[in-house]
Amino acid sequence: MASFAARARNLKRRFPHSTSDLKDVLSEQRIAELCHAVGHTGRDCFWRPMVVVITFLRQVLLPNCSCRQTVACTLADPTLTPTQRPRPADDPSAYSQARQRLPRALLERLARGLSQELAEPDRRWHGHRVRVVDGSSVSMPDTPELQAVFPQPASQAPGCGFPVARLLAVFCWCSGALLELLVDGLHVGELTLFRRLLACFEPQDVVLADRLYGNYAELALLQASGAHAVCRVNRARRVDLRQGTRLGQHDRLMVWRRPKDVNLARLRERPEDLPETLTVRVVRITTECRRAFRKRRIDIVTTLLDPVAYPREALGELYRTRWLAELNLRSLKTTLGMDVLRCRSPEMVRKELAVFHVAYNLIRVLMRQAARVYDVDPQRLSFAGTRQRLLAWLPRWIATRGRAPHAQLLTRLLADIAADPLPRRPDRHEPRAIKRRRKSFPYLVHPRHRAQKTAHYDKR
Repeated sequence: MASFAARARNLKRRFPHSTSDLKDVLSEQRIAELCHAVGHTGRDCFWRPMVVVITFLRQVLLPNCSCRQTVACTLADPTLTPTQRPRPADDPSAYSQARQRLPRALLERLARGLSQELAEPDRRWHGHRVRVVDGSSVSMPDTPELQAVFPQPASQAPGCGFPVARLLAVFCWCSGALLELLVDGLHVGELTLFRRLLACFEPQDVVLADRLYGNYAELALLQASGAHAVCRVNRARRVDLRQGTRLGQHDRLMVWRRPKDVNLARLRERPEDLPETLTVRVVRITTECRRAFRKRRIDIVTTLLDPVAYPREALGELYRTRWLAELNLRSLKTTLGMDVLRCRSPEMVRKELAVFHVAYNLIRVLMRQAARVYDVDPQRLSFAGTRQRLLAWLPRWIATRGRAPHAQLLTRLLADIAADPLPRRPDRHEPRAIKRRRKSFPYLVHPRHRAQKTAHYDKR
């Protein structure tokens, strides 16, 4: 049996020193350095940049939290309201103005710093870093400024919809960290956003994505950049496993020719990136289909051509973990409440997304810490539970002075996170249906100024 001293040395060795300074992420000195880097001079008042960032972050972490409620929480926090400064008014207008003055570059640098902290994974898949890519969308208030930048879907009548922004997220396969987050209007395609992110993939990275990315153009561009791809074959391409070079059972090496109708219009700046032919590997895996109680065949295309180094079964297991992107997006949009944004201008919407980026990765840093120190599978740690514990410990975290007290506080927080693992639920399946019935109000199909004069909406 190992002695207590040996266990203590092992714990210190496993404790990541690079993130033992996690308190510095939200410290006054760190925010001041970022302000100096972006050329922002904060006012000498209560709503200085550090207090604004903390308040904005608390508003994102709290569910359905208004500006008035967030300001009340900040004013009630003794660590943010020193006695030598006059207490500001409870009116949230001063906080709103300070939030507008805060530069977006500061929040983006804060998010990028946490992303770089989580970019290097603790474990790799067959020696490769894996990046999971997926797209989504978020809604926001119906204002003319937002409608001009993020127009509503064309299928909705004018005045009856809400502005919608398209997102593209890149997650770390190991830690679940949000590494990149692009936002644009709904008229910009997901693949167009993906091509803007090609430079962020390093050589030998593996991009794990759904069938939208399993086409000729995306595979060729990734191969030209030195990265690899594991995707499901695009719906538009028919696969015949009787063709190509046989590498094993349901495993073929194929040569794809560039389609005549490939989206060259979006690639005219660099047409040489699309060669005439592309050598890919197509494998077929079989999974259970609960709906019809039968086998389901899935064709996977990849640029990893070695059948010995990358067996077919390993590729199938890797593609099954692509669902982690959906779970991470659920944590962002449902758990943190990013599904419907609250800011009412395009610049503030981008700031709000940057704060969501910071809040999400801050929770992921704590989960990674707990998994490292207490030897727990990071996939079994609860994102929602970590968020709740971070909210409970955040005031004490900010008020702590000194390295030793902060280390003790962080150790207790990580112990609480690791002590509540999720139950094992392999192949869990839940119906995508809502049990609670909605209210029997009609949908708004006319602009509000017309609906106020229409008797149709007054009927019950």
